[in-house]
Amino acid sequence: MFKSISNRKVYEEVIEQIQRNILDGDLKKGDRLPSERELSEVMNISRTSIREALRVLESMGVVESIHGEGNFICTNTEKSLLQPLSMMFKLNNGQYQDIFELRKVLEVENAKLAALRATDMDCRELLTIVEEMEKESNGENRNEILVSLDKKFHNKVASMSKNCLIESLFNTASMLFEQFIEDARSEIIQKDMADKFLLSQHHAICHGIIKKDEKEALRAMDEHMNYVEENFAKQ
Repeated sequence: MFKSISNRKVYEEVIEQIQRNILDGDLKKGDRLPSERELSEVMNISRTSIREALRVLESMGVVESIHGEGNFICTNTEKSLLQPLSMMFKLNNGQYQDIFELRKVLEVENAKLAALRATDMDCRELLTIVEEMEKESNGENRNEILVSLDKKFHNKVASMSKNCLIESLFNTASMLFEQFIEDARSEIIQKDMADKFLLSQHHAICHGIIKKDEKEALRAMDEHMNYVEENFAKQ
């Protein structure tokens, strides 16, 4: 699994070996790495080099350190995507519209996949979220609750694609401008009849997925995202 290191920048080789073991399937999410002492002995290098490599991997979101327990392959895959995407976004003077367009591309196509791949349990859970939206539409704290349910709805649809790459990209894009999206959704919901219109759109998306009608689900999500985009541009 690991082998002796004799040249190169030592800590870089440690990083490469751990990454290779992940790609080969020898290390999976949540797996505990050997201790620093064990890695030092099997690789025939100093514990300082091991520690340096682990720090880099932790900053990359590949490894997480749990005090008193050891180092583990990170279970939160979005964390490993967030840092490089955030850096790229900042370095290229990205606009929030860029992230929204990524979300739109992912969500519209994802609705079709959800219709094709959703389980009966998935459909029941999605319908429950929409029913909660309907129930809360006249509540006292409806804005805050509806924003939370809206996020829950879209996260659920993303997971229904059964595609870990789509779900990870979706969640990472959401985290990049989460607060901005929350504010935009809150503004939309406060408009007269907007919450009822949004509810009807979520009903349409849910209906298309439950019917296993990928065309209807895609069309409903596209209409919803266009509506959100129009209001998003005004914020």
